[in-house]
Amino acid sequence: MDNQTKSEKTPHIAKLTAPEIANLWSQYQNDTMAICIYKYMLENVEDESIRSVLKLSLSLAEGHIPIIKDYFKNENFPIPHGFTGDDVDLTAPRLFEDTICLTYTYVMSVNGLAGYAAALTTNVRRDIRDYFVDCQNETMELFNNSLDLLLEKGIVSRPPTISPANSFNFIEKQAFMKGLLGGERPLSCIEISHLFWDLKKIELSKSFTMAFSQVAKSEEVKKFLWRGSEIYTKHSEILQSVLSLEQLPFPKANSSEITNSTTAPFSDRLMMYHKSLFGSTTIGFYGTAIGTSQRADLVVHYTRLASEMGKYMEDGMNITIKNKWMEEPPLTEDRKKLSRKQY
Repeated sequence: MDNQTKSEKTPHIAKLTAPEIANLWSQYQNDTMAICIYKYMLENVEDESIRSVLKLSLSLAEGHIPIIKDYFKNENFPIPHGFTGDDVDLTAPRLFEDTICLTYTYVMSVNGLAGYAAALTTNVRRDIRDYFVDCQNETMELFNNSLDLLLEKGIVSRPPTISPANSFNFIEKQAFMKGLLGGERPLSCIEISHLFWDLKKIELSKSFTMAFSQVAKSEEVKKFLWRGSEIYTKHSEILQSVLSLEQLPFPKANSSEITNSTTAPFSDRLMMYHKSLFGSTTIGFYGTAIGTSQRADLVVHYTRLASEMGKYMEDGMNITIKNKWMEEPPLTEDRKKLSRKQY
């Protein structure tokens, strides 16, 4: 009876699963990177209303780190290296104008909401689920604050609107899937949504990749990043042309919000990691668009663009590995190696 009472008071806590470790490890990498970026942005931002949003983003990232460290310590996992003060120069000249810092925060909050939602579906332990629910709620506040301020300042590109139909309809012909290359169907609201939001993220990625290429120290990294900005420019032109054919607006570019500074505020390692993060999210939202677009020409576009981005990301990974910048995530046991171990 006493043993049963004791067991009820001290319930067994299951070990972290591989997906839970992956979610925490990835968040540690992303948040330590974000801390470096936002500390630098806060050194240069002038608009006080934008400053308050950037400070919120920094405080959220800083608040996650000790929690993640505790989880790893309790499981006897080494604390990841992530990014530190060595990866940022807070005295570097201004590289980003205030408005692109706000747009960046908005887009990163969108990516964060998607990432936390995905993490929630793969977590099993209740404490880990509760933690990521808290992260989701905090990020929702950041999302609302950043978007409200963008709207207040009139610097957000609103998505296109469409006129209501007289009634609902069912698809009657296979030509619905052919689109402008083989049929006569205009874009659906679902396809417009993907095109517009993909373009918004592409424009931000292009601007940041261009900025990083401008300040990178390694010539190899500089060339790689500049190539990335050219790829984003091409992708933007392709998707813009689809909207333009139907007289629909697309998001404005924000490359003019990058200064002419050539002094690096961040290490090449951090900028390459950031580029890989942008690249992986780009491939992810292209994949989502492929799965939901019902016009064959759009599927062809997205498939080709995702393939090109994948090859580019592979080249970036090779540079990162060659320079010993890529931190290895936790691995499972090598059973074959263990079975051959000599005692």
